[in-house]
Amino acid sequence: MTVRIAIVGDLDPAKHSHRELEAARSLLGSDVETTWVATDSPAMAGIAAGTTAYDGVWIAPGSPYADDAAVLSVIRFARESGLPLLGTCGGMQYAVVEFVRDVLGRPGTHAEVDGVGADNAVGALACSLVGEQRVVTPVLGTRFATMLGGASFTGVHYCSYGPTAATLSTLQQHGWVVEATAPDAPVEVLSYEPHPFFVLTLFQPQIGAIQWGRVHPILHAFVDLARRTAPVRAVALAAQQLAAEEARPRPYVHQMHGPRHRGWRPLVALVLLLVLTMLFMGAVTVPFGLAGGLPDDFETLDLSVPTQLWMNLTLAALIPAAMLATRVAYGRPWGRLFSVTGRLRWGWLLQCMAVVAPLWVAYLAANWLVFGQEVLPRPEAWIGLLVVTLLTTPLQAAGEEVAFRGLVVQAVGAWIRSPVVALAVSTAVSAATFVAAHGSMDVWIWIDIGSLAVAACWLAWRTGGIEAGIALHVVNNLAVTFAGILLGGLEESYVDTETTGSPVSAAMSVVVMTIATALILWLASRRGIAPAGRTTPSVG
Repeated sequence: MTVRIAIVGDLDPAKHSHRELEAARSLLGSDVETTWVATDSPAMAGIAAGTTAYDGVWIAPGSPYADDAAVLSVIRFARESGLPLLGTCGGMQYAVVEFVRDVLGRPGTHAEVDGVGADNAVGALACSLVGEQRVVTPVLGTRFATMLGGASFTGVHYCSYGPTAATLSTLQQHGWVVEATAPDAPVEVLSYEPHPFFVLTLFQPQIGAIQWGRVHPILHAFVDLARRTAPVRAVALAAQQLAAEEARPRPYVHQMHGPRHRGWRPLVALVLLLVLTMLFMGAVTVPFGLAGGLPDDFETLDLSVPTQLWMNLTLAALIPAAMLATRVAYGRPWGRLFSVTGRLRWGWLLQCMAVVAPLWVAYLAANWLVFGQEVLPRPEAWIGLLVVTLLTTPLQAAGEEVAFRGLVVQAVGAWIRSPVVALAVSTAVSAATFVAAHGSMDVWIWIDIGSLAVAACWLAWRTGGIEAGIALHVVNNLAVTFAGILLGGLEESYVDTETTGSPVSAAMSVVVMTIATALILWLASRRGIAPAGRTTPSVG
């Protein structure tokens, strides 16, 4: 596995320390990939945010940097996230400043950048060490001493600034450890103990790469820990990429066509929908059977209050069945069944109902006149039927939409790569299964019922959810059932295997669905729910 190291700094070939660092890059291991990242480049933001995956960060010498704030942000991210960090010379200085400012809440100024002052966390060294050598002695008992066997060595420096004595004393009270010193310096190596590898050096560990082809062991220790971090980074990166792809906006028909899509998932969803629907319908039916509330003849329903309630609740069972099937089969939130926003948009649903309700009143009135219907006696329990219809018919209609325009559409759509083709095929399947579920074999009834299915699928594409389809379905079923209860002929309001239609009734249904669709899309455009293009899908 490749170990990715970001070298944060402003590369300057004129600086000997940078030339040595360039030579050192090839000595870190064949599996190590190092990348210079200029401090004023856009890539710095990705490192600081953790969206660019590196296994370690080396803050190179060369301060002040082109963008000091960006350097401090990267240091903070490394410190807080546990990302291995090595800071040399300027890297040491800026890591100290970052801690003093962000953790201790003090000004933490830098004498070179901010001028000499009482708030300096980093000040001028007693003498400039640019190009100087001096003996570095590990502090016994520290990790640095263990690494070197306690032996002193000669370190090469290109620094003129370091932590002040007062700052160093404060840092040692907050988890920092002095791991090496020099005869005239209180610190040569400084580490933050709570961190896996947050090590700062005043000497330049890369010196020697050009002349001798070797670097200080601290560099190899840094890379070794980054190497152990790489697998974790790879897993985290994969999870991050998966989450980003999951969150990518998609049309409603492709809500389940995500990075975790597998061909078997939609099939499992459809099978689970059937199985769970039977189970939930059975759970609804058993209490009615025990209470004697089921009809005596299922082929000629008497449409009593218990029968009406039972029928509506069994179809409402499609809602939890579809939601649970989606969650189990796809491992995704069931809110995606309702809309691309991951939830049911109640306000939008109610607005759709309000805009189409007057249309259905006119539609029923036109039917009355065209077909010469008469007022018939009301059912004896008409008040109870009205109450049951008002309370449960919306659930029945919503259940059919969640199943046929929700799970079925998204299951079929997940199998097809092209969103447009997925829309066409899923609409055909949704309409066919919806018509078949009603039982009639009359072609005019197919057109009548199918017009609702087609309109609801198109509205789901354009508005990004099934709320509009639910609104059409609820208003239609409420209006028709209320009319059947109040004006008589309730039995004729239901479609069964014996129901037949006519070219006129089918044409009227197509016309009213077309007008309703246009009204809802007009409202959706005004609200910004449907995008500007007439065929462009809403993706949230």
